[in-house]
Amino acid sequence: MSSKNFPLSISLFLIMSLYIFSLPPVLSTGDGGELIAASYGLGSPHPSGYPLYVQIGKIFSFLPAGNIGIRVELISVFFSMLTLLLVYSVVFKLSGQNREASFAAIASVIFLALSYSFFGQSIVAKFYTLNSFFVMFLVFCGIILVLKGYDRRIQFIASFILGLTLSAHHTGFMMIVPLGVVGFFYCRNFLRNLPLSFLFFSLGFSVNFYFFIRDMKGTLFSMIPVTDLDSFLKVFLRKNYGAGSSIDVTASGFFNLYGYFYAFKNYLYLIEKNFTFFSIPFFILGVVWLFKKSKKLLVFVLTSFFIYSIFLAKLTFSMQNPDSHELYVIGHQYFIPSFAIYCGIVGLGVYFIYSIFEKYGFYSLQRIVPIIVIFFPLLMIFDRLTDQYQGKNYVPYSHTKGIFTSLPVASIYMTYGDNHAFQGWYLKLVGRYREDICHIVLDDYKTMVWALHGCKPYSLYKRIFPEFFGGNLIELTEKYRYYSIIALSEEHPLYTVVDSYPYFYIFIYIGKQSDKRDFDEFFMERMKKVEPFLNYEDCLTHRTDDVYTLQLCNFSTIGYISIAKAYEKASDKDTAEVAFDQKLSYGDFTAPFKMKLKVNSENEKYLNIYNAVKKYNKMNKFYLLGKEDEKN
Repeated sequence: MSSKNFPLSISLFLIMSLYIFSLPPVLSTGDGGELIAASYGLGSPHPSGYPLYVQIGKIFSFLPAGNIGIRVELISVFFSMLTLLLVYSVVFKLSGQNREASFAAIASVIFLALSYSFFGQSIVAKFYTLNSFFVMFLVFCGIILVLKGYDRRIQFIASFILGLTLSAHHTGFMMIVPLGVVGFFYCRNFLRNLPLSFLFFSLGFSVNFYFFIRDMKGTLFSMIPVTDLDSFLKVFLRKNYGAGSSIDVTASGFFNLYGYFYAFKNYLYLIEKNFTFFSIPFFILGVVWLFKKSKKLLVFVLTSFFIYSIFLAKLTFSMQNPDSHELYVIGHQYFIPSFAIYCGIVGLGVYFIYSIFEKYGFYSLQRIVPIIVIFFPLLMIFDRLTDQYQGKNYVPYSHTKGIFTSLPVASIYMTYGDNHAFQGWYLKLVGRYREDICHIVLDDYKTMVWALHGCKPYSLYKRIFPEFFGGNLIELTEKYRYYSIIALSEEHPLYTVVDSYPYFYIFIYIGKQSDKRDFDEFFMERMKKVEPFLNYEDCLTHRTDDVYTLQLCNFSTIGYISIAKAYEKASDKDTAEVAFDQKLSYGDFTAPFKMKLKVNSENEKYLNIYNAVKKYNKMNKFYLLGKEDEKN
């Protein structure tokens, strides 16, 4: 290692160690369980299917260390490090390529690495750092073309990577716009090599043929099987999301132009939460530096930044008042590439100041300040170890495992929504836990259309659940074998035929016409039997403001009430009751949860746990909500 690269190497090693130290110990919430299960079984997750990520995940699953979940999570660490290396290269190449340039580049790398969202996406099983790597690689290609002149080899490489982006997160393909601008600078050469570029693009795009290959005989895990061109386009273009399909979302960028106001406002909010407004003057100085260096360079870099910031925000993040779900799913994830470009420009602004020191003879400042500046972004380590560290977040794993453990032999377990479904798939398909359970996933709260990924192979489960596959759900309820996370409301089709009763963290369905005289005895016996599996410690020690973790812990509180109910005594009849009257949310629908509890010396501790978990997992803890006054 040469001495001039030593500070960079130390910085990257520190960042990588911090990321690995902060990885979730088994799996993360959200898409994590699904992507790990799909990678492990070479399946197809939700549209657009992410075939490149899944294949890389399969390779990482062979790493000889950690469990399967951690191995797949390492993909994010790996591509984060490559992205940071590219940010360094961009800043170094566009500045003075000297000592001060190296320190400015390292400062921008640390600034990005320890920002809230980039750090958060670097430690979970998701594809956003892979997408950031592709975007920054294409930005680097464009910069080389502008700096060194036209080179058809770079055009071919960029075409190949553009094709690859369509097998990862599709937003990576938006780099075709700024690269098209560079192509305009070299119009004649660009057009002459366009046919061969298309060949390279097709080669990259061919990764998507994975769908046909894997679904030819049916994989263990495939959200939507691809068997012909129509089903391929349905998955690839995300047609099942309706207005959220790739084509409709892209078209929305050219209508309702007033939405750009909210897009700008919301994106500025993300900049403030990730980098503070103090970074903006350095960003402006970086733009000035680019202007001084090359007008073409300025046009290319700012076009790239606009596409991944304001334009992407117009497509996905231009609501008037984003709620916690939109802030988490969109704001916390989609804009990672723009943050990488932003930090690169900030780094150039920092170098601009160093060049002023040199110009006016402030040589002492020129030598000392670059070293000091590196330490300022390092202070963010303490914030990230407070809000993004997931090394103790067992909640996604232990919550679902607790539910599985609590179920009687050969039960149906029905979930709705990603947060419960994906973790169930991980346990069933990767962990091979409770294979006697048939896990079904409801597509829509108002229908009884479900996915059966947790009941494969069908030939086996048909023998275990002849009532279910024969359409006789009532018979299952009479045997106390039908469980669900869904509390029923009038909107649900089962509402008229079954009643839902709290059972541990979830609900048991009992037919309305069933004889319920034995149910109370069954409930009391089961709750006392599964009480040892009640795991509240994880919901009091996870140390993260991950939205889905907070939701899982809040949802689990019905378990403490259920257990407490089982320990009511006949002698409590004259004791005052504590009434629980809540609304459980299932997307756009809510269902009531009502229970009255007589508190005695034996069950009081469960009520205390309920209150402690509620307090520790308040939703306003989520950093991006920014309601500091409510946190106190």
